Amino acid sequence: MSVVTRNRTVEPVPAFAEALERLRGEAAGSSGRALEERAAAFERFQALGVPTARVEAWKYTNVSSFANRPFGLAPRGTVEPDLIIPHFAGGHRARRLILVNGRAVPQFSHLGGLPAGMTVRPLAQVLAETPELVERSSVNDEPEHSFEALNRALVEDGAWISLKDGVALDEPLQIISLLTAGESAFMTHPRHVIRLGKGAKLDVIMTTVALGQADSLMNQVETIEVADGAELTIDRTLEQGQGRNAITRSRYVLGNRARLQQTNAGLGGSLIRHEMEVRLRGTHSEAILNGLMMPQGTEHVDTLIRVHHEMPDCQSDQFYKTVADGRGRAVFAGKIFVHKDAQRTNSYQKNDSLLLSDDAEIDAKPELEIYADDVKCSHGATCGDLDPTALFYLRSRGLDEALARSMLTFAFTGEVLERIKDESVGHVVRRMILDRLPGGERLAELG
Repeated sequence: MSVVTRNRTVEPVPAFAEALERLRGEAAGSSGRALEERAAAFERFQALGVPTARVEAWKYTNVSSFANRPFGLAPRGTVEPDLIIPHFAGGHRARRLILVNGRAVPQFSHLGGLPAGMTVRPLAQVLAETPELVERSSVNDEPEHSFEALNRALVEDGAWISLKDGVALDEPLQIISLLTAGESAFMTHPRHVIRLGKGAKLDVIMTTVALGQADSLMNQVETIEVADGAELTIDRTLEQGQGRNAITRSRYVLGNRARLQQTNAGLGGSLIRHEMEVRLRGTHSEAILNGLMMPQGTEHVDTLIRVHHEMPDCQSDQFYKTVADGRGRAVFAGKIFVHKDAQRTNSYQKNDSLLLSDDAEIDAKPELEIYADDVKCSHGATCGDLDPTALFYLRSRGLDEALARSMLTFAFTGEVLERIKDESVGHVVRRMILDRLPGGERLAELG
């Protein structure tokens, strides 16, 4: 039973300490100095506690009910190839790193023929050989929260991606994370490290899929550095089922004239929580963040974005759309910080929401915090129901009400679909959306 302390946190359940003990001496980076660092991270996790709704960043999400439970470590093993192939994206020439329950499966991965100066390795290899490289990052000066500290304590594997100056991969790199079915509740704590040197270019596809039924927690941390003149595109999809919980913290640092474009589609799962901390630390850098959330049933989707403009002449764009049905709940909290030296900042934020049920809930919290005087910043949030005039028009053309509502809902999501860079990922997201709409098969037939 969790104990409330100071009404802001609850005490972690013993299962987390038991997991750390199980990893001792077995997981990569769990002996000697690395083990001491794991223990220190776990002490921070215990000191920070699991946040309650009294913590502002978790105001609308009771994370304790989803994540502070007796999860065991994820089972080891693999899956049949015919369960992996349907989730391939990026074309036949794409490179792929496959993870099952947070651990890399080299025999199913395809990482051959990478250009000179590009390295893609399972993180476990780096943790075993040179664990200090994982911590040596300009991203790691951010304050931790409790689940990030827990990740540092319990991480077993993930992806290590590094491109030297001027290196470009012509085809996408896909990271496929599969979660298996299981009778007992389990957790996994993958970590991805991506570092692009000056002028490097990379397109990444992150695909996370839960196979079958299980009660699980995926607690993922990503640290991403985009050096001067480098360009990184990330298309991200997450498909889960009931009982699946995913918490992801992504931290980005951009150099001079660096560019980041990311589009997220998180559909399905008891809890999806994605935090993004973006720091524009070079002049003329640009960050474009797009996303789609579609909770239904009792699903809960929470997006938290903080974009820090630290240098002049930078741009950022946040564009998120939300559709909530049933008793689904969505949260969008986006904040733009414009620091004192960040003159001539151009920053935009928009969150449009569509409520399809009287029992659904969407909480939007757009914010600006500006300390420079020569800026162009705007933000806004809209929320409403389907347009009754458009609905009447479609009904008058012979469509039944359910199909007409689904058609308008699908059209509402279209602007996010258009921002996905990889065409095959766009097809995947389109299918995910249609699967969630009544009459989706008929809509697919109509094209």
